[in-house]
Amino acid sequence: MKVKIRLPKGEEIFVEPGRAILDYLPERTGLVAKVDGKLVDLTSTLGETEEVEILDFDTPEGKETYWHTTSHVMAQAVKEIFPDAKLAIGPPIEEGFYYDFDLGGKTFSPEDLEQIERRMREIISRDLKVKRQELTKEEAVELFKKKDEPYKVELLEEIEDERVSVYWQGDFVDLCRGPHLPSTGYIGAFKLLSSSSSYWKGDEKGPVLQRIYGISFPTKEELDDFIHRLEEAKRRDHRKLGKELDLFSISSEVGPGLILWHPKGAIVRRITEDFLYKTQVKRGYVFVYTPHVGKARLWQTSGHLDFYRENMFSSMDVEGEEYFVKPMNCPFHIQIYRSQLRSYRDLPIRMAEFGTVYRYERSGVLHGLMRVRGFTQDDAHIFCRPDQVEEEVVAVIDLTLYILKSFGLKSFRISLSTKPERYVGEPKSWERAEESLKRALMRLGLDFEVNEGEGAFYGPKIDIEIRDAIGRYWQCSTIQFDFNLPERFNITFRDRDGIDKRPYMIHRALVGSIERFMAILIEHYAGNFPFWLSPVQVVIIPVNDDVHPYAKKVAQLLEEKGFRVTTDLRKEKVGYKISEAERQKVPYMLI
Repeated sequence: MKVKIRLPKGEEIFVEPGRAILDYLPERTGLVAKVDGKLVDLTSTLGETEEVEILDFDTPEGKETYWHTTSHVMAQAVKEIFPDAKLAIGPPIEEGFYYDFDLGGKTFSPEDLEQIERRMREIISRDLKVKRQELTKEEAVELFKKKDEPYKVELLEEIEDERVSVYWQGDFVDLCRGPHLPSTGYIGAFKLLSSSSSYWKGDEKGPVLQRIYGISFPTKEELDDFIHRLEEAKRRDHRKLGKELDLFSISSEVGPGLILWHPKGAIVRRITEDFLYKTQVKRGYVFVYTPHVGKARLWQTSGHLDFYRENMFSSMDVEGEEYFVKPMNCPFHIQIYRSQLRSYRDLPIRMAEFGTVYRYERSGVLHGLMRVRGFTQDDAHIFCRPDQVEEEVVAVIDLTLYILKSFGLKSFRISLSTKPERYVGEPKSWERAEESLKRALMRLGLDFEVNEGEGAFYGPKIDIEIRDAIGRYWQCSTIQFDFNLPERFNITFRDRDGIDKRPYMIHRALVGSIERFMAILIEHYAGNFPFWLSPVQVVIIPVNDDVHPYAKKVAQLLEEKGFRVTTDLRKEKVGYKISEAERQKVPYMLI
């Protein structure tokens, strides 16, 4: 029986099994193989199988394999230069890779990174074969004890499998599932980007490690393009621009991950929320306000105390009752729904809120406005009958795209995530919900990919990622079914036949959190907001003191027409004032 191998460019070859996959391929074709849906090394032996696909760098799996092997090369270089360094973990990430090391209190200097890069080039030039070896867990523990790698031993002790795999390249060995490139010589251009401190397993109480981030590509041109985009991303960094434009700050006195909005930032936020509010009201939404805290029994019913407690802020005792700060708005909206009997005639109810929630995020993952501990969701929950679902989903998608495009975000990537192995609710309800989501996307003529089995346990969902000005994708909008909370809170509506039935509940966030969306806008526009969003739309710059009265009169006229205006009456040169207005990215100067 011959096995079909599909090459990266679509060409197919038919071969007899029994040899390494690599042996059947033209030289340096592909990076990793997918055999019956499972990723394997190109050096693995080809057995009788249904389907073999060779993946190159143009695929997510190819990139991940490429970056994973580069992280091992970096780890080998570090061990050769710093023999006493202890290996922690070194995974591929969304763009590139990192590796954590215990240097016994030492930190990596820029000169160290340059030396590591030189040694990596040597290792790549050696073209060392990357070999997979299977061991029993006991054999692996013995190996890494002999190598004096305590973090690898700790990881092994947590693995339940009886057999594990390690990868060798020369004398260097690492505990790893793989897959990897066939040899170190496959790696083309690379760059170590930065180093920082990290914690073992992300635990602030654990050992402090040193992390090196890097990136690699098959060609220098691709690397140069990435470095250019990286520099552009640094220029657009919302944390840097937020400080320069006086939009927001984070105070250690208040607490990490808690945002202080300055007047200019508050203006942009208010304009954003006003637009979201008015647009949704026109589309039939009703807005509500809910408290920031709720009784423990509410979160027990919703399941948050069982499944989400580690992300909730500590409880407080009020008159003998335990309360928690809310991590989500859903249970409150359900209580409003339950406040009266609902008829089929009342549905759909589209209940929205700019609800501020609080979630405990580890300090190591906090990042400006992108990852915070207190944030405001443009949250809504739609309660509807089964026969209304499809129309509601179409309306939500249409509303979402209208709003995103209104903010100048016009390129999207859409995915539909379906029922996972573990789920709540009836299979027929899942099937109906998934079909409603799919038909809605198709009715609107939208391209989307299906992520089989990637839905949440409580319902299928649509995710919309937006592409910014420099090509990065950001998770933004979500349309999520929930079969869990309506069941937990026993919400119903009285149908035409007089029988109480369970409504469908759709979670919906148009822009996600206001904080994160603001960060995306700042970086997308590099701080140059469109005129309607600019905190200051016009700055008036008088050329001397004599014309100050006239400048003030012009400012008053513009303000009466609704423009946001400042007048620069400082005793500075006009050129300096112009430069300052440009630095503050004010759209118009009247001189």
